[in-house]
Amino acid sequence: MQEFTVHNPQEPVLSGTTSVAEPEIAPRFDSDYGVGLGCLLFSFSIFYYTSVAALTNGAFVLPWSLAAMYSVWLMNAGKLRWFWKKQPPEYLHHRLLLGYVWLVSCFTLNRSIPVFDSSAPWLMFAIVIAGASAILFTWEKYLQHPLKSMLFALMGCSAVIWLYYALCLIPYYLLSIPALLLLGISVHSFVPLLLSITYLRVLALWWGEFRPAILTGVIIPIAITVYFSMTWRRISNTIRYQTNATATQPADDLPNWVMLARQIEDDWITRRVLMGSKVYQVADSEGTIFSGRNTTDMVVRHDPLVLIASLFTQKLDLADAEQINILNVLYDTRHETQERLWSGSDLRTANVLTHARIYPHMRLAYTEKTISIANHSGSSRWQEEALYTFFLPEGSVVSALSLWINGIEQKSLLTSQSKADSAYKTIVGVESRDPSVVHWQEGNMVKVKVFPCTARENRKFKLGITTPLKADGSRLTYENIWFKGPGAEKATETIRLEFPQGLPAPHLPFEPTNASPGVIVHEGAYQSVWQARFKITPVGKESFAFGGKTYTLEPLHKTLENFEAKAFYLDINQAWSKRELNALWPVVRNRPVFVANEQLIRLTEANKDEQFKALSAFNFSLFPVQYIPDPENALLITKSTAVSPTLLDLANAPFSKTLSRHAPQGLRTFLISDDASSYIKSLNELSIVRVKKTSWEALLEMISQNQFPADPEADLSVVSIESADIQIRETEGPASGHAPDHLLRLFAYNHIMKQLGGRFLNHSFQTDSVLNAKLIREAETAHIVSPVSSMVVLETRQDYDRFDIRKSKNSLDNATLKTAGAVPEPHEWLLIILFCILAGYFTFRHYVR
Repeated sequence: MQEFTVHNPQEPVLSGTTSVAEPEIAPRFDSDYGVGLGCLLFSFSIFYYTSVAALTNGAFVLPWSLAAMYSVWLMNAGKLRWFWKKQPPEYLHHRLLLGYVWLVSCFTLNRSIPVFDSSAPWLMFAIVIAGASAILFTWEKYLQHPLKSMLFALMGCSAVIWLYYALCLIPYYLLSIPALLLLGISVHSFVPLLLSITYLRVLALWWGEFRPAILTGVIIPIAITVYFSMTWRRISNTIRYQTNATATQPADDLPNWVMLARQIEDDWITRRVLMGSKVYQVADSEGTIFSGRNTTDMVVRHDPLVLIASLFTQKLDLADAEQINILNVLYDTRHETQERLWSGSDLRTANVLTHARIYPHMRLAYTEKTISIANHSGSSRWQEEALYTFFLPEGSVVSALSLWINGIEQKSLLTSQSKADSAYKTIVGVESRDPSVVHWQEGNMVKVKVFPCTARENRKFKLGITTPLKADGSRLTYENIWFKGPGAEKATETIRLEFPQGLPAPHLPFEPTNASPGVIVHEGAYQSVWQARFKITPVGKESFAFGGKTYTLEPLHKTLENFEAKAFYLDINQAWSKRELNALWPVVRNRPVFVANEQLIRLTEANKDEQFKALSAFNFSLFPVQYIPDPENALLITKSTAVSPTLLDLANAPFSKTLSRHAPQGLRTFLISDDASSYIKSLNELSIVRVKKTSWEALLEMISQNQFPADPEADLSVVSIESADIQIRETEGPASGHAPDHLLRLFAYNHIMKQLGGRFLNHSFQTDSVLNAKLIREAETAHIVSPVSSMVVLETRQDYDRFDIRKSKNSLDNATLKTAGAVPEPHEWLLIILFCILAGYFTFRHYVR
């Protein structure tokens, strides 16, 4: 076995030699180092596998054993001594490698006994680079000088990282020393410290030759940390002053957190300041670190920059509810902050089956999402709750829910939202038995809860969604229904799309695994956001009859009506540009023009630029339509940002109460963007505003000609679905038709939302027993999830009886892909029964004789 020698960089080279005076550590590879590489690779494989499989209990035993074994191996080879003895300098590379073998054991143990939360992505990358540079250091002799300089810069940076970890672990040292005699695993507390000492010794030996590179590697991470901490402190103080300013403003219609959220500058450091302990491991008031884990479902990260910055800055003066609301609005964390009765940290989405039937001639689709949930807790008795948020295309409605109980599919019953919620909470929170529930949520979302999910077997549920297809010029678009929930990174998925055989195959972002006329199948990894695009076809006049009424599909009647606005209201926010306002101004300035800045302000040539500068700095806007004095003759022009509070976020605020009392009906509104904010979407669904999407060119033309698209829903028997360019008409009396029952479901959902109107804002529909009962009956008839109705699956018939949940006798059932067309009317049932009696008589009469 080749021995390793080290030359002191300051020692002169003997005359007569041709070598250059430079340090040589490990010029050749030896078997002891090979054993260490094998241990590191094996330990990392175990760490990676247990991380992907979410295994925690006992996962550290093998990496710990390998680290201990390699330590004994090096001691036996004379390349490692007890830490209180002087270490052989020629074997520094072995000790660096040993340090990383122990580090893998540390991070594996950290999942069972957490000291640090999951590392931020940049930190994981930095640790991998540090390990790679430590291994490359073994062959340092063979590198060119520029590469050596880069290597020692990385070594300097690595030393800073492990010194940081060593300092963080100081509070654990006193406990770990006596624990060494009882529990050997406490040695992990000292690994970063011992590795830091090894790094410092390496850097000291090469300081003379590579001083600039080493200084660069040490100074850069320290400088970044100082800059981040100073910026963090500045932003924290700014937010604190803004919070004080909003609290002293005279207009208090909106909650203070809304006023704050709309003016906060959104950058990567501000985002971390706002997330704080909800998302990051931070320092407490005494300067010690603590985990940010809380009652939310957010993934808490360990970011050294955030942790160090929090040591020198006071905590934001925001209540938990205010902080969560700001995160929900600005960073879309609504799923993660929802209420949970049980943890779901060990759950993963194992498999997804997406089965969709497309009806291009009716501009709608029905999709069933069957999801399998795996529990990786390692304990067969540990029960967890799965929480999913499904994001639906505009105008979609949930029309089916199933839960597999003891291997058998059990379909849902529809009931009021309050009854479903009460049943679920009682059974899950107290009795810990099998239920599932789906609730409507504002913003084209639904929430699904499933309990219990155990490690004994995967839990499976199915959600059915009726969706309008999006009509855009010459194509129809089917949008996949995606979700947030237990991690789906490793989930498999089968996608099956069915459509009329004569229709050309749709354009897809993936290659089909199997295809036949009218059917496309794809198998592979789960994909969240994708679309299938079909060639557009004319709308067929199809009908569905049920309950003595007929629902007929028609093309959307698009006509223009004469409308001369007496006043214009501009909903200006960050989405607007000065160029757009300048183009609009000549067309509207001859009539009163108003903006909303704490109150309605009339725009003039004198204040136009000033008001635009103030309003365009807002992240979002909430135009107070309730204060428009003459909504019948007003025109609102809006362009939305991607974020805004929902109406539910504003519940109980004076703004919401005023809006519920003085909400206009069908305020004419032009939307100049591809998508509306959550606020505008909700107002449109509730018919408080009547939104028409258009372009700037078309907008200017219609204003100049005093025109606005006519309202097809002026006929109370019609609901329009503008995204699909269709309308559904309800008429009395049965009629023949072969349309699926989804026409009734879409009609009922839109009709319920129209009736809610401003009552949704103050929940007065819940106290109006007549209206509430009427809306629930309509939802039961169509068997759909809405603001007043939910679907629930309980374990036994006794559970349904206990909570007074019963199946309506005159209603549709859960939607299904087996549905072929209209349900027979009562008189049709009579004819069917009469036919069966006659057929039975003539078939079996000879037996009677």
